[in-house]
Amino acid sequence: MSTLDSGAMAENAARLGLVSSHQAEEGLVEIGSRNAPTQDFLRAMERKGYLTPFQTSKLVRGDIDGYFLGGYRMLYKIASGSFGRVYRADDPSSGRIIAIKVLRQKMSKDKHKIELFMREGKLGMTLRHPNIVEILAVNHESNTNQYYIVMEFIEGGNLRDFLYIRKKLPPAEVLRILEDTSAGLAHAFSKGLTHRDMKLTNVLLSSQGPIKLVDFGLAGEQIGAGGNLGRVGEDKEKAEVTVDRTVDYAGLEKVTDAPHGDPRSDIFFLGCLAYELVSGLSPLEYPRSMRERMSARRFESIPPLTQALAQDASPSFLRLIENMMALQPELRIQTAAQLFERVREARAEASGTSQAGAKKKGQATIFLVESDEKLQNVLRAKLKQEGFRVLIAADPMRAVERFRQSSFDVLIVDAATTGENGYYVFEKIMDDAQRQNIACGGILMLNNDQSAWQKRIADFPAAATLMQPVKYKQLLQAIRSQLGESADE
Repeated sequence: MSTLDSGAMAENAARLGLVSSHQAEEGLVEIGSRNAPTQDFLRAMERKGYLTPFQTSKLVRGDIDGYFLGGYRMLYKIASGSFGRVYRADDPSSGRIIAIKVLRQKMSKDKHKIELFMREGKLGMTLRHPNIVEILAVNHESNTNQYYIVMEFIEGGNLRDFLYIRKKLPPAEVLRILEDTSAGLAHAFSKGLTHRDMKLTNVLLSSQGPIKLVDFGLAGEQIGAGGNLGRVGEDKEKAEVTVDRTVDYAGLEKVTDAPHGDPRSDIFFLGCLAYELVSGLSPLEYPRSMRERMSARRFESIPPLTQALAQDASPSFLRLIENMMALQPELRIQTAAQLFERVREARAEASGTSQAGAKKKGQATIFLVESDEKLQNVLRAKLKQEGFRVLIAADPMRAVERFRQSSFDVLIVDAATTGENGYYVFEKIMDDAQRQNIACGGILMLNNDQSAWQKRIADFPAAATLMQPVKYKQLLQAIRSQLGESADE
């Protein structure tokens, strides 16, 4: 505890370079005496904004170090983590406010921890995007043995703090957050990097600008600049450290047999983030046991996001989050660039500027699942003549993929040529459409041996069956019926 009076404390603060002599004198004039208790002077300097509580507490303790790092003046601590502490600081010569992330002292003797920390800074310096916090420098101060990263300062807070106050956010606001974060991820993916730690605390809300991603400390380099999936060899010790700090990613990729560094893992956890923002509930449990956090049950038991959980959420919003959080990677939205476009479409639809889903006469979209190439060509030509937009696939799973990306008005599946796989896809899409309140009619064409399936789809009011042989006029009439049109339209 310092025993200096205000006059001596003023001289000490100026000598340490925390304030100018003129500023120190202003503080003394305000309290009216150089012999006043030191706390009077320090409180006056805090009121004027010349000193921060972080600085005055160190002055009271008699500290002579720790006020500057790399030429920047440390103002106060913003956050603490297991790896480092983040401070607000300024450049005394220019007044620019920045943030400094400092590696914890106990780790500054661990070569591997130092390598990871420096790697974070160097990777960050390769990313220049409005939705990613800019890394300005990464350095080491030899006299104090401190490793630090200098980055732009974001006036605001992270999503966890924001959600604590707001409890849950409306879908429109969540879409805005998704648009900015997916844009940042898309840029990182284009540089061959995945984030590997998507969570509420790593998304910052600027009070004066766009939402920004921070902390690419665990960024993976397992994809090429074009975003292609793959594996690369890595040091075993580094892999263990990474898994230890990204147990959620490791658990997901183990359950789904996805490659380490799969960019679709970032999309899954960004979906989890959106789920929590709109519902106020975390989709994942967070047990203390690492073994439990790696278990398949944890990922397989996520309750679907519904309108009951997400008030005012549209069917397209619910479908977007479901697509992001599909457990199997091949059923997820595949890249951040695709996600960005999907989010923009959803925002346009929510604002009423999109024609998505509009069922204007002659503009309905039909998805036909037909394995017979000759029938494909005949039906494509005839249905296009009626003014329909026609999508055709021989593989039934293509219909599932398309429906997850953008719904269609009528699904037609010829089970006579596609068999059980076709029936399964028909039932799956009808169930998804009913659960998500999406208007999608279904026509299942069956042969006599498949007549039992007719009863199994009776629970879907939007589904109809036609028994082979089916005449084109019958099919067209069934399509018109599904669209709510009369037979003569």
